[in-house]
Amino acid sequence: METIASLRQEIDQVHKEMHALLLRRRDLTMAIWKIKQQEGQPFFNAEREAQIVKDFVALGVNQQADPEFEALLKGVMNSVLREYETYLKSKFK
Repeated sequence: METIASLRQEIDQVHKEMHALLLRRRDLTMAIWKIKQQEGQPFFNAEREAQIVKDFVALGVNQQADPEFEALLKGVMNSVLREYETYLKSKFK
């Protein structure tokens, strides 16, 4: 039988995995930003970011439709994108 404690342990593990993935994403994003700077490209690409959000939400398309969760996913990814943008701009002025 699952317990609250065992489920919380699983959640804690998910948080560790999310942290590692966010660090990996940061490193990849920083590498792209360095290339963009060298090539004189703008940091922000609205089309790319819209596609990222669309693809992220579509990952769960085979699961039962849940519009509220899809809205949550959009919000999460939009927040991630904005926070990375702010972070990178502070690192690479």
